Amino acid sequence: MSTDTSPTPFATPTSDLQDPIASGTVPSIDEALARGYDFSIDGLIKEAWQRVSGTKGLIIAGVIVYAVLVQVFSFVLGMILGVGYAASGAEPSATALVLQTIVGILAGTVGYPIMAGINLIGIRRAADQPISFNEMFSHFGQFVPLLITGLVMTVLIYVGLLLLILPGLYLSIAYILAIPLVVERKLSPWQALEASRKAITQHWFKVFGLFLVLGLIMMVSAIPLGIGLVWTLPLAVISIGVLYRTIFGVLPPTN
Repeated sequence: MSTDTSPTPFATPTSDLQDPIASGTVPSIDEALARGYDFSIDGLIKEAWQRVSGTKGLIIAGVIVYAVLVQVFSFVLGMILGVGYAASGAEPSATALVLQTIVGILAGTVGYPIMAGINLIGIRRAADQPISFNEMFSHFGQFVPLLITGLVMTVLIYVGLLLLILPGLYLSIAYILAIPLVVERKLSPWQALEASRKAITQHWFKVFGLFLVLGLIMMVSAIPLGIGLVWTLPLAVISIGVLYRTIFGVLPPTN
């Protein structure tokens, strides 16, 4: 009796949001990138809007938790750095600006797991799967890869903005799906960044247009004391989920 000892070829991780029975219908990252995709801005937003009902409370709560966590950490970190610089004398305005930027970047990293959870709620909703508040606290175990992804993404975007702005604008849109790719497909930080960039680049201007329209909708909705954001924030999150599903094939369960 012969035994096949040849090494098993590496397979790109597939979605963990799917019913195992139906997982064969979900393409790998390479397959998703190769097959291409398309969408209409108005059609995607309309689909997302139809899924807003039943998600508003969860998403708004997640955004509040994220904002509070980032603000608290930013305050604490700012106090620590502020005390250190106060002891050494007056700080130059340029130094203060650099410190504020560093504090903002570091404070944002603490919220990446919650941000990922909010993204996953949008993806699950787009895939017609159950959603829960616990989703937002389910990804702290991936804090390190999320941290690395966020820091690399931020640094590259900042560098791009310094290089005549356009490269930074390109990357800020191209990397929009990197965080959910880390938690949903279990990709490494660089794999997630590259998968997001390659996918978005196929229709970069259309994706840019999508976020431009969503941004305008949110700006208008915020005019009456921000009340409209109760609807438009979930709309934006679910729109990202529908975009993710469209690109990477996160399909609704078959039963």
